[in-house]
Amino acid sequence: MNKKIIPIVALTVLLIVLAGCNGGQKQQGVAGSQFVGGTQGLELSFVAGTPPDKVFDTGQPFGISVRLVNKGDYSIENTADATVTISGIDPADFGVTAADLKHDSPDPLRGAQKDASGNAVSGADVTIDFPAAGSTMQHQKTIAGSVSYNVRADVCYEYKSITNTKLCILEDILGTEGKTNTLCQINEVKTIDNSGAPVQIESQSFRESVSSSNKVAFVFKVKSVGTGTVHEKLSECDGSFQKKDKVHIKVDTGLSDGLTCSGLQNGAASGTTFEGDATLLNGEREIRCTQTVNNPTDLEKLVTIELGYDYKQFVNKPLVVQHVGG
Repeated sequence: MNKKIIPIVALTVLLIVLAGCNGGQKQQGVAGSQFVGGTQGLELSFVAGTPPDKVFDTGQPFGISVRLVNKGDYSIENTADATVTISGIDPADFGVTAADLKHDSPDPLRGAQKDASGNAVSGADVTIDFPAAGSTMQHQKTIAGSVSYNVRADVCYEYKSITNTKLCILEDILGTEGKTNTLCQINEVKTIDNSGAPVQIESQSFRESVSSSNKVAFVFKVKSVGTGTVHEKLSECDGSFQKKDKVHIKVDTGLSDGLTCSGLQNGAASGTTFEGDATLLNGEREIRCTQTVNNPTDLEKLVTIELGYDYKQFVNKPLVVQHVGG
C-alpha cells in the first residue's frame, strides 16, 4: 500500500468512530418524542439546614423547609393537588398545631417539557415553609440529656401518565388474501412513548395481534416504576386496602366501531375510548383490549393511554434535641 494513503485511511477510520460516539450520545428516548420522560413525578427534599441537625431544648427557634420539583411531564395546575405533611414529632412539643405542619403547594407545579429545539426545560420548583413563612417553632420542655426524632415529610399529589403508540389496521386483517403490505405489521410488539411519571406502560409490553376478520387485539402492562406508593385518584393517598394500588386507565384508539378492555373495574366504553380502574398486583397489571373495525383499510392509528392516580412519597431526617449546657 502507498505510504501516503495509510494516514488518510487512519484518519477516515478515526472520524467514523468519533461520529458513531457522538451519534450514540443523542440516542435518548423515542425519536421525535415531545416528552422529557423519566420515572419521576415530584422530587421531594428538605432544604439544607431545615430542620437543623441539632437544636437546644429551650430558647432556640427553627423552621422546616421542603422543596418540590416537578421532574415529570404532567403539570399540576391546582395547588391543592400537591400537599406536604410533616410528621415524626408531636406538634404540641414544638409549640405548633397539626395544621401548621400540613401545607399545599404555594404555586402550580408546571411539568418538565421540551422547547421548540427539543431541549428539556425543567419543571416548576417551589419551597414550602413550616410552620409558615416568617414563623418559627421551638421545643417546649426542658429535658435531661438529649433525644432524637425522625422528622418525616410526606407529599401526596395527583398525577397523570400519558403513553402514545400506534395500531396497525389492514384491509386484509387475517392475511388470507396473500397481499404484501409494507405499511405496518399487526402481529408485533409496538414501540411506545411514555411521559415522565412514576407509573407507566412497561416498555416492550404493548403487543398487537389479529383477533378476527374485523378485529385486532392488544395487550399492555401498567407498572409502578417510582419509589413511592400508588393510590386511587382523588383519594388523598388513602392507604386503605380499597384505595391503595388503584390506577384509573383510559384507552383511546380514535376508532368508534367498538373498543372493549378486560382487567378493569367499573369499565365503560364511550365513543373511541374505554376506561375503568385497575388494581396493581405486586406493582403491575396487564390489560387486554379488542378493537372492532367494521370497514378496515390499510392505515396506522394513534393510540393514547392515560393513567390517573394519587402518588405518595417521603423523605426523613434525624433531629436531635439537646439540653442547654448538656
